[in-house]
Amino acid sequence: MEGLALFATPIFTFADAAEPALDRELARRMIAESESSPGITRSNGGGWHSVPDLSQRPEPCFQDLMRRVVARVQAVFFELARAQEAAVDLRYRFGVQAWAMVMRDGDHTIVHDHAESHFSVVYYPDAGDADLARHPDSGKLCFLDPRRGGTVISGIDLFPSQFAIVPQNGQLVVFPGWLQHFVQPYRGTQPRVSISCNVRLEADLRASI
Repeated sequence: MEGLALFATPIFTFADAAEPALDRELARRMIAESESSPGITRSNGGGWHSVPDLSQRPEPCFQDLMRRVVARVQAVFFELARAQEAAVDLRYRFGVQAWAMVMRDGDHTIVHDHAESHFSVVYYPDAGDADLARHPDSGKLCFLDPRRGGTVISGIDLFPSQFAIVPQNGQLVVFPGWLQHFVQPYRGTQPRVSISCNVRLEADLRASI
């Protein structure tokens, strides 16, 4: 018997993206800004959403994070190309738009996607202090199966409709921009800080690899 895994949805997590000193500065800056600026409303149900200009900010903590983001997205891009035996014949520029979310107890995000981007990224400089024994779903990043739902087989879930990641300090997640996702209500006493990015690849036709 031969089995094929068709139409897979790639989600990549990186546990090696942390820079503790810079992450503490990122969290401190975003929490302070959330207390002095009204922010904007997008998919957030409560919580604070910054203006999406972090990739343009000159402070080293922001510029360093953008380099970390691009490096991981580049690694994902080449891994996906390798897995499909697709040749990468062009150089690409990585355009990044980034914003922060600061969640406090009870805040969440609704189902949404970033279909205008090739990849989406979320990074957790401070995942908060939720008691997961009491609130196991606190702040989970949940992804929805993009396929049309089928008939359920009683007694077993062979094709689950959701997949969830429990955020950790210094964790970076990369997924396709079109993939719908949401965040479960956060339950903690300290702010939870995440930074999200939309990444687009633009071919540089002046150069080849």
